[in-house]
Amino acid sequence: MAGQSGRKGHIVIENVSKIFARGDMNSTLVALKNIDMEIMPCEFVSIVGASGCGKSTLLRVIAGLETTTVGNAMCDGKTITGTDPRRGLVFQENALFPWLSVRDNISFGLRATKKYELGKKLVDDLISMAGLSEFSNSYPHHLSGGMRQRAALARALAVSPDVLLLDEPLGALDSFTRMNLQDEMLNLWHERGNTMILITHDVDEAVYLSERIYVMSPRPGMIVDEISLPMSYPRNRGASDFMDIRNAILRKLHFAREDSQEYNL
Repeated sequence: MAGQSGRKGHIVIENVSKIFARGDMNSTLVALKNIDMEIMPCEFVSIVGASGCGKSTLLRVIAGLETTTVGNAMCDGKTITGTDPRRGLVFQENALFPWLSVRDNISFGLRATKKYELGKKLVDDLISMAGLSEFSNSYPHHLSGGMRQRAALARALAVSPDVLLLDEPLGALDSFTRMNLQDEMLNLWHERGNTMILITHDVDEAVYLSERIYVMSPRPGMIVDEISLPMSYPRNRGASDFMDIRNAILRKLHFAREDSQEYNL
């Protein structure tokens, strides 16, 4: 599905570094260092690495929630200077509004931009696609964790983003629910054709979902490998080619951890 002609959602990261000042203001922390990557329209890409390696910082740069210290982040040829509804973001915590029903949560972005009447059918389709038709008038506290996360994915899709940024969206779920939602995410991707960028520390999840995987080192976060996955969908988690790629990434993560060091500037 990668690189469909004429589609939007082309992300380019050029020599990006991000440096944070520490609390005492006498030192700095290099969160990202010399990041280069290109993600084509409609591609599903995962970024894996240990906790604290800068994965979420990189995603926030793409979302427009963080600025770069050095380098440039672009979407469809334009420098990212702030948030944009064309780049949707889903967090590990679903962040649904507890006082709104499922329908009102999913349609929130459309209502905020006064496009609800035009997008009403889309909301209905997303509620059905997420398997929440029977719960469209329910509130988040009535839903299971998996249902809440499906609602959060549907809400992000309601504004028809070209890019869907996924910050460990399944990390808080049990294994069975997580695997079911992985399949649902693939179905959404195949049906809607968004560019998907997934942050995860779960290597199996990355191999199951992605067309390509970027491997990051611990701080400072650097890209240490880029792996293409030629396997067709759906994927067999127990197949030898799946396990070979999984084990190669785990070895790469282990060596990256041993070789890394924290930079203080």
